[in-house]
Formats: sequence, structure tokens, C-alpha cells
Amino acid sequence: MKKLFFTFEGDSHKPVIVLGHPLGMNSRVWDGLMPELLKQYRVIRWDLPGHGLSDSLEPSASPLAANALVNPLIEKCDELGIDKFHYVGTSIGGMIGQQLVTQYPERLLSATLTNTGAKIGSKEAWLTRQKDVMDQGLEKMAATLVVRWFSEHSIQTNPSLAGFWQKQLAQVDDYSYGALCEWLGNMDLTEDLGPCSLPVALICGDKDVATTPELMQTLASLIHVNKLEIINHVGHVPSVESPNELIALLNSSLAN
Repeated sequence: MKKLFFTFEGDSHKPVIVLGHPLGMNSRVWDGLMPELLKQYRVIRWDLPGHGLSDSLEPSASPLAANALVNPLIEKCDELGIDKFHYVGTSIGGMIGQQLVTQYPERLLSATLTNTGAKIGSKEAWLTRQKDVMDQGLEKMAATLVVRWFSEHSIQTNPSLAGFWQKQLAQVDDYSYGALCEWLGNMDLTEDLGPCSLPVALICGDKDVATTPELMQTLASLIHVNKLEIINHVGHVPSVESPNELIALLNSSLAN
């Protein structure tokens, strides 16, 4: 895989927290949390392939391997000498978090998974999305896709929200986005998950149409997390829609 863009902020003597963003977005989804996070942590963010400032994937006849996203993160932590870290991931970032929990538990201090699932959607739906993106392009599809990310309340209270993220999505590499759609269609972590001894917190928005509270409750049952935190009036991206409430939940869960 070509070069992924990582940012490192904060005091190197503080515990590390790693943040993984949703499909079609970039590491700026965490901007609203950064002032508070930097008081307590060294923060690492990165952009998925073809997103933000990361290089695009090279076209290939083979689908991405199951560990194609989690392994580069572990390799970067190794390169930086980071042995253990807290992890927070949303959507596809949350699936990467599940892989960390199941495959690299010794590297985690905790995992917070938001708006995700052991399996998100159907393979057929993701392959259809991939085909549509390759046929039409994200610039044309951005408005339709972005409106599903946020609750009506979020869009009404922040009129610039949808427009900003439509511009960000339009800049994502079509092929890379499509390859990640295929990856999501192939991913089903249901059989890999089980009771977890690590501190794991699950958070979702009550208006999320992609990873519903019901889907996240299934995830909670798989890993034996007793409480699913639900943020009212929020869709798929609580770090953007309700950063203050999300940071309060993070502070609470990471303090336990």
C-alpha cells in the first residue's frame, strides 16, 4: 500500500490515543474533540487510502486483504515505538477497532467503537455502491451520500455541515473508495468476536440509518459490553454532530 497520511499531536509523554474516521471522510472529523483530547493524550490521526492526504490505492484485480487497513496502523505504531494505545474508531474505523480487539489486544489500553457493527450492510449493497461510484464518480454522488451521514437535527442546527462534507467526499479517490466498499462487503467479524477483557465502550447515534442502535446492540452482545451509549438527535458521525457529548462519554469511559 502507498503512503498513508498520519498526524501526531500533543505531548509525547502522555498516553497515546489513535482515532479512525468513517468511509468517505477524513481525519478532520475529530477536529472538534482535539482541544480536550490534547489535554490528556498524544493524539494520532490518519486518513484512509485515497481519503484526505493519504495516497490512493493502485488499481488491482484482487480485493483488499482483510488486514489491509489494520496492519499499516500497527506498523506505524511500531515505527514510532508506541507499544500500547487507546483507540477510537467510527464506522469503518470501528471495524478496524474490532480487528485490533480480536487480533492485537495486547496493544490496546482501551477501545471505543462508535456507529459500527460486526457486519455493516450487505455484500450486494456494497458492491452496488462500488459500481455506482466507478460509473458516476463521487463528485456527482456526494450530495446523496452525505445526507445519510447526519441527522436532520444536525443539518438544521449546522447549515454548513452537509456542504463542507460534500466537498470533502468529492475529493476522495473513486477507486480507493470503491475498493473500501468491497472490503466492507467482504467483512464479517461476527465469528471473530467474543467476550473481551479489555475496556470497550460502544457509542451510537439514535438517528443513524447506516449502523443503527439495533446493529450496535448486536455488537454489544457479541463482545459482552453491558451498556450501549446512545446520543440523541445524532446520526452516523457523533464526533462531528455532537463533539461535546462524545468527549464527555470518552472521558467517562476512559476514566473507568
